[in-house]
Amino acid sequence: MLLNVDPFNQLGRHVNVSTKALGNVIESVGLPQFAHGLALFLNELIPLDCVHVERSRPDTGSPLGYRCEWIGSGTVDDGQDILDDTMTLYYERFQASDPLFAGIRGTTGTHLVVRDISKLPAGEFRELIFDSRQIAHECVLTKGGRHAQYSLAVVRRDHQPQFSLAELNHLRHLGDFLFPLLQLHASTAAVKRTANTVSETDPLVLFDARIASDGIRLSKREYESCRHLIAGCTVPETATILGVRQTSAESYVQRAFAKLGVRTKRDLAQWASGHRVGPEDEA
Repeated sequence: MLLNVDPFNQLGRHVNVSTKALGNVIESVGLPQFAHGLALFLNELIPLDCVHVERSRPDTGSPLGYRCEWIGSGTVDDGQDILDDTMTLYYERFQASDPLFAGIRGTTGTHLVVRDISKLPAGEFRELIFDSRQIAHECVLTKGGRHAQYSLAVVRRDHQPQFSLAELNHLRHLGDFLFPLLQLHASTAAVKRTANTVSETDPLVLFDARIASDGIRLSKREYESCRHLIAGCTVPETATILGVRQTSAESYVQRAFAKLGVRTKRDLAQWASGHRVGPEDEA
């Protein structure tokens, strides 16, 4: 959900934070502990569990038209290693298909977006990135220009309430101070991971990206069935993997194919690769 937060709200211009916390985050620019310091700094203003920072830049050599760089993630507790493992998985497998960025990737100006995690379709993306970490609330503040777009994600687990409008408004105003720091840090520190342009050609990655870009909603079983077919499995093999009857697997495939507008496994592979499936393909 994209929010048009009032950028002229005078209440958002006052930042009540200790000079020590402010000094710590500024001193950490360019250092490995920057993301952790940023999380602690923001936590004094807007209670959170972790933050993520990334930068994306146009790249004509990438199948997606851009290159995404993970600048870092920080947590306010002692789960940094687990958080790093989760985000490494995200940038290896799910970054290209993340539906939140589908409408704002490459845009200019400042945008504040709230992710409705309850509406994420069932599947590995939701299970491995959100459910396994008890992530319940996320908002993302982005600022894009001609050459780069910077994104700051603020995350809460299920023990905290959803973000209020006052908190979102406050975060929007903090961007005027934070984004110059993010730009400086990104220009002086090594990125944790750059989304691999080779992996972006993987059929399963392209399938996820096409689903996200087209806004198609598959059930968990429909989604899993398609992924197994793309990976080379037959319908009976898919039924065995899923632990269901073959008739059930056939039903999942039929419903998924109807939503995607394809008829065969070959059509499905072509659809995932971005090719239009028409009568000439079905002959």
